Amino acid sequence: MSTWNYTHDIEYRRELSKSNRVHEYTETVDDQGWCFSQKPENKEAWLTMYTQACAEDFLARRGAKPGNFVVTVYRAFPDRRVLVIAIRMKWAPGRLA
Repeated sequence: MSTWNYTHDIEYRRELSKSNRVHEYTETVDDQGWCFSQKPENKEAWLTMYTQACAEDFLARRGAKPGNFVVTVYRAFPDRRVLVIAIRMKWAPGRLA
């Protein structure tokens, strides 16, 4: 059994307006992508791109309706969660085909 722990919680909130978001999904993954070492000047771009790619995959598998989402990634430890990144993205399922 592996001793590696790359557990992350990803929360998906549909944005109805700038001040109104509805929590639609939570996904727990064991994924080291958010832990890859990056140069400081590239880190935010990498986290944004990786989070959006993972979110598009998840929303497609769930058959989520189009709309704007706030996607928040937390690194999950046994005793706490640490914010990794939060992004706002437009989900349009047809554009991935």
